[in-house]
Amino acid sequence: MKFSWKISISMLVISMLVMGLGGYALLDALFSSSWQRETRNAAEENRMLAYSFVAYWNTTVQEWQNFTDEEIQKTAEAMSQGMTDSGLTFRIYDGDGQPLYMEKQISYDQEKEKDIQKLIKAASGETRARELREENGTYELATMSSIQLGEKRTLYLESDRDVTPLFNDRADQYRIYRRWMLVVLFLELSVCYLMTVWLLKPLHRLSRAARRIASGDMEVRARVESEDEVGRLTRDFNRMADHLEQQFTELQDTARRQEDFIGSFAHELKTPLTSMIGYADMLRSREMTEEERMDAANYIFKEGKRLEALSFKLLDLMVLRHQELAKRRVSTEWLAEEIRGILEPALEKQEIRLWVSVEDRQVELEPDLMKTVLMNLLDNGRKAMEGSDREKRLTLLGRPEQGGYAFYVCDKGKGVPEAELSRITEAFYMVDKSRSRKQGGAGLGLSICAEIVKRHGGRLDFQSEEGKGTLVRVWLPEQAGEEKA
Repeated sequence: MKFSWKISISMLVISMLVMGLGGYALLDALFSSSWQRETRNAAEENRMLAYSFVAYWNTTVQEWQNFTDEEIQKTAEAMSQGMTDSGLTFRIYDGDGQPLYMEKQISYDQEKEKDIQKLIKAASGETRARELREENGTYELATMSSIQLGEKRTLYLESDRDVTPLFNDRADQYRIYRRWMLVVLFLELSVCYLMTVWLLKPLHRLSRAARRIASGDMEVRARVESEDEVGRLTRDFNRMADHLEQQFTELQDTARRQEDFIGSFAHELKTPLTSMIGYADMLRSREMTEEERMDAANYIFKEGKRLEALSFKLLDLMVLRHQELAKRRVSTEWLAEEIRGILEPALEKQEIRLWVSVEDRQVELEPDLMKTVLMNLLDNGRKAMEGSDREKRLTLLGRPEQGGYAFYVCDKGKGVPEAELSRITEAFYMVDKSRSRKQGGAGLGLSICAEIVKRHGGRLDFQSEEGKGTLVRVWLPEQAGEEKA
């Protein structure tokens, strides 16, 4: 069953209970009020008849000694003739319940006699007894009171009041109320269903969005149309979808990087191994001159060393991700001068100028690893300027920045395409693969640099433009908190 129907039926049941109980209680209260009024009127009529009987008795009977049944009947007949237009009917019984006078004949059987005797017992002194009688759809309210004739005889006068209209009115009211209640409940069910469908529209949209996300459409979002709880739920759903999309994208990137890593690693092994196997087979199966044997052995040796270097770099990358760094407070100026002393002789041979401008600060870092980062970045800049006709200059800057310290490495080399910037720190990724292999690279240098900076709690940012050069920013916190692998 749909939720909208559940709410509508629940509201209908509640309304039925409230309207049913409330309506019937109200009608019952109205009936009770009318019934009390009828009983009071019946009591007044009975009292008036009793006073009238005594008055007629006093005017028609002169001797009070006998109080015979005949005298009582004559008095009752005289009173009845005098009250012809009043519409009141009465009966008179003796103390044993035997009728002495009946203005309107009724069936007087054994059951009726028992009822009369009960009323007689209940009616004593000023107390009046009453009984509701129903016969063939007609309701009468019988009221009984006692009449004392001197000290010798007690009579009982019973009067009837027709209360059929009262019960008919109640039945009509119940019937009309039930009809109107059905109409109102039908209208309420319709309105409640429409309102529920309207209120649940945002949830239906959320459900459709969730199904589309589950089917792979990570860009779908639900529209926020209110500021209530449903609106907050929609916003939370959209934030969750944003987070899922981000995680999904990251997982896709991770899977792609893993595939690229495996493919690149296999390629890096396949090319030198194929050549090494070919040269080894030549040495094994062919007659070669000494010079040819030396060339083949030299190639095998160089490719073997390159594979050894590749394995060492991969090992360094794995170690970096799992070992703790022995960091200490280091002067940035000292670090820059150390790097200058190592690189400057080699750069001078290639006619590359190294310009260093570093503001001295004490920064917490692992000096050997940070040397590796900066030297690798400077070496990449050197390689990028090979074969360039422009000014060959490398720049190393350092200054405090944003609660930490930043090194900048700038070159005027070939630059990196903007589309490639986000991938240059991936393992084995090379913008210019042929140039990198010629220069002995395997695409692991920037991956190692990025991992070192990450373990220092810093950031590695790249800005580059093709044909103009590259700017690399290495930001380190002054109190470096090591990031866990």
